[in-house]
Amino acid sequence: MLVGNFIDGDSRVQKEARSAAEAGWDTYLIGRPYSGKREESKLGEVTVLRPAESMAATKYRTYHPRRSGVGGLIAYSTVELGKVKHQRQRIRQSNLAVERELLARRAAEGMNPASKLVDGAVLAARAFGVKAAGYWIAARKQALDHNYAVVQESPSTAIEQLLVKRGGEGAVWNAQPRLVDFEDSFGRAADELEPDLIHANDAEMLGVAVRAAARAKAKGRTVKVIYDAHEFFAGDTRDNPTWAPAMAAQEAKYLPLADAVMSPIEGYAASMVEFHGIEKFPGRKPPVLVKNMPALADLAAAGDDVPGVRGALGLAADVPLLVHPGSVTKVRGLQTVVEALPELEGVHAALLVGRRDGFVAELVTMAERLGVADRFHLLDYVPSEELTAYLRSATVGIDTLLHIPLHELTITTKFWSYISAGLPVVASDVKATSELTRELGNGEVYTAGDAHSFVEALRKVLADPAAYTKVYTDETLRGYSWEGQAEVMLQLYRDVTGLDVSAS
Repeated sequence: MLVGNFIDGDSRVQKEARSAAEAGWDTYLIGRPYSGKREESKLGEVTVLRPAESMAATKYRTYHPRRSGVGGLIAYSTVELGKVKHQRQRIRQSNLAVERELLARRAAEGMNPASKLVDGAVLAARAFGVKAAGYWIAARKQALDHNYAVVQESPSTAIEQLLVKRGGEGAVWNAQPRLVDFEDSFGRAADELEPDLIHANDAEMLGVAVRAAARAKAKGRTVKVIYDAHEFFAGDTRDNPTWAPAMAAQEAKYLPLADAVMSPIEGYAASMVEFHGIEKFPGRKPPVLVKNMPALADLAAAGDDVPGVRGALGLAADVPLLVHPGSVTKVRGLQTVVEALPELEGVHAALLVGRRDGFVAELVTMAERLGVADRFHLLDYVPSEELTAYLRSATVGIDTLLHIPLHELTITTKFWSYISAGLPVVASDVKATSELTRELGNGEVYTAGDAHSFVEALRKVLADPAAYTKVYTDETLRGYSWEGQAEVMLQLYRDVTGLDVSAS
């Protein structure tokens, strides 16, 4: 099982790997190492392998910014070169002072006037040269800084974007060099393990898996590939304009060689069928839905006495507490919650975050400015198997996505966690989430990005939470659990490989 992240924060791949191992598969979950060196550990019966990676291609692109405009012609090609030139210039300037002192000393000791005149002229010329070099070095450094600024604002040129959209592998690798680095480390690991099945999570692992299967076939071994599409790239709005086209190009090229496709979101699956024409591939069935739902076994193992998020904050049982676990970016819409808190006297909000810089820090500053910092809390992530029990002591789960194409198709993992934790929800009116919320009757929907609308929806839920949570019957909870989803995944494994490891 391949995934291009550090594994620890990825609840989906952890559950997939644990379920595969529990079903009898000899399971290796392969992700990125924190140290850059090979790391190996256990996750239950799963072997977690993080192969060594140099990230050489990614580092090269980072430290060799693209040259832009006329100024780019004089820019230093690398940061290191700019530093070396700057260091030498400082030494030259310091050395001039030393040479002036030496000339003055020789003159004081009775230096020949003619020699003094010549040496003085030479020193003056040298000083002029050093000063001119300083201007030149400063100009080249300024051009280098400009290149970096341009890259930050627009990571790829229009030509590069065009070439990526056309699907050229070289252009894709140049624009997204991590694909080269992943092939170098993950591909070697796949060859070393000689698997029967490769489960590739996300598009950056699809090419790695297909190439490994092709190399195995050349050696007389059969390796099946399942592509687990976590995203639909046509709706991606990342700052890097080549990311989504590059990943779509990877899918277009390698999907015909994958043996099956699965996805956590119905909207993603349907969009992939339309975008890539999957149904036209010989013998290919539509993508199989395996939703990223919490495991009932994890909740049962935690028991009923987990203090959870409320205990971590030291809040009394009657204090209204909103909770949001997961990524925090502008398009997640959490600024709406902070803007609403001044109108919600006594209501607290807690975000479970992996880091506290960037936009998280902006939210903290906003809370301070609005005078609600004492009711706006940041907590660290908890392990995925503990998350549902941890959330259970909150009052309301919030899902605040803003309107972008990707979000219209999305049911977030946190939404399933709220159901398993027995929490009513307040969700924005993005299409998929709002439709499900209204269908289940487990919460209220507000206008995305509108703080007053959020306040109105939340007040309705807080007025009678039980009216929303009564829909969480045993049957509903079973229907929205990982156990049922895992069986769908394992059946796909059996169908694709023809192997029934549970019988062995």
